[in-house]
Amino acid sequence: MSVMLFYPHPEHVLLNRPGYDRWLTPFPEQCELLAALGVHRVYRVHFTPAYAAISAEEFVRQHLAAMNLKTVVIGDDFRFGRGGAAGPAELQRLCRDVGISVQVVSPVRVQGAKVSSSQIRAHLEHGRVEAAEALLGRPYAVSGVVVHGDALGRKLGFPTANLGGIEEYVLPGNGVYAVAVSVSGEEDGDNQWFGVLNAGRRPTVSGRDVRLEVHLLGFSGDLYGQRLRVSFLHRIRDEMRFASVEELKSQIGQDVRQVEEMVGNGELVLTSAAPALKSFVDRAGL
Repeated sequence: MSVMLFYPHPEHVLLNRPGYDRWLTPFPEQCELLAALGVHRVYRVHFTPAYAAISAEEFVRQHLAAMNLKTVVIGDDFRFGRGGAAGPAELQRLCRDVGISVQVVSPVRVQGAKVSSSQIRAHLEHGRVEAAEALLGRPYAVSGVVVHGDALGRKLGFPTANLGGIEEYVLPGNGVYAVAVSVSGEEDGDNQWFGVLNAGRRPTVSGRDVRLEVHLLGFSGDLYGQRLRVSFLHRIRDEMRFASVEELKSQIGQDVRQVEEMVGNGELVLTSAAPALKSFVDRAGL
């Protein structure tokens, strides 16, 4: 089983839509998820204006046919060819001429609404991480390496890990979140922690760049250089400007206590992507 992916995102190349230079799932993670489903080969196609301008016939005869495919699986809204002029019916007709069958998969729906990446992006933009999780079938997660920051959290009594190398990701809207954190890519044992994360510019201390800074509940130790995977579970509040650093410290204490209570009450649960992904594969008959 093989999968074809486009890079950069077609919406970024053709429409330069804000945010589409970032990904919900960067390429290395896409490969990991697909491999877990039995995908043996991933074709990463460099999507350019010139590639977008090829005809539907050329796409099938010079690209799909050259891959020696037997069956192509697409969604019912798949568009291809110059200007997106062709759809599933045209693909079935053109593929029939080169001996490739085409299977059209109906959309996945949650509570009657069609699941789409644009909808997930919109939820994340507004901090609706639980709504995004419902569509993804897993908590939205970002992976990065801990880098040196301003050490302000440590001075306030709540040391934080500042995530670097996250430029490829779509980032949730500015605010404070309850999160689950795995250290060095481990998903179980003592390397799994709950935490409180601030996403934003830190207006109280006149911060300018957007950062993700996470405080791990009950953790003590050195995380610099470690890779963390942060899963967003619940939005606590908006990012706020406080009149003083002391007010900020007091609010962080309240945020930490709130997340600790949620953990103690069993309100925070980390789910797996596997069931939702397997469901799609089963429906597609792959």
